[in-house]
Amino acid sequence: MDICALCGKEAVLELSHIIPKFVFDYVKRTSVTSRFRTPLDNPDVPKQDGDKKKLLCGECEDLFSEQERLFANNLFHKFQKDNIQEINYDRWLNYFITSVNWRVLKEDIEYFKTDNTVTSHEIQLMLEAEQTMRDYLLKRRDDLQYIENHIFLFDEVQTTNNSEVIEGGPNVFFRRSVFGYSYVVHNPTGIYVYSNLAGILIVTIVKSIELEVWENTKVELGLGKLQMPQNISSPLMDEMIEYMLESKKVSLSLAQKEKLVERVKKDPEKLVNSKFIEHLKQDQNLKRDF
Repeated sequence: MDICALCGKEAVLELSHIIPKFVFDYVKRTSVTSRFRTPLDNPDVPKQDGDKKKLLCGECEDLFSEQERLFANNLFHKFQKDNIQEINYDRWLNYFITSVNWRVLKEDIEYFKTDNTVTSHEIQLMLEAEQTMRDYLLKRRDDLQYIENHIFLFDEVQTTNNSEVIEGGPNVFFRRSVFGYSYVVHNPTGIYVYSNLAGILIVTIVKSIELEVWENTKVELGLGKLQMPQNISSPLMDEMIEYMLESKKVSLSLAQKEKLVERVKKDPEKLVNSKFIEHLKQDQNLKRDF
């Protein structure tokens, strides 16, 4: 018996995915090798599943499951198949974003407590946000106070005025990766929790800085509609580009490259038809807007 991180009750905890399993299943199913790698966490070791923690009791796990199903069926798979240009949603979208980023924030707070670059005031803001998000997920409250949820769809990147972005290969990076982090900006303070779900960026803004732009991205609590194009101007995007460039510096070992080549030789058609090749071609066609 342990303590559930959401409801606080003593229970047998289940192995909960931090980011829902259906996202990793999609990336594996549409890859060349039916597995995936994490660039900054030993890319030589292919993975079959995303990070899991003994975090939730069965009852709380069920609270999240229905919203995950709605997100997967109404948005995720439609975007991956058709690159939809419009998002119609109900309360399930705000709940889903909160449930994923609450898990990310919950994990990261413990790390930040030992990180000397984060102030006690910033940690306190994160703790207060985690409590508000938890109360909302448990349906103890109907709103998120000052906290905002946003969603951004990484449709094909066709032009850029940043040469580093071209080198990073944004189409492959964002459409073929899954990750979630909390990000803190200092002086002035900005706090963001974000997850990239194979090209769907979900962001929880705990505290923004002045002059940020989030156009056609904010998710309301109830019924709503978002239409493309979307536009973001925020320190968070600089952080994500930096992460992309850092990931680009890490490469497979020669032995792993040879294994990958042999695997592709056995089924070359899978490579040709993979989503990886589709997005790689998009990066090769990326035009410089400068």
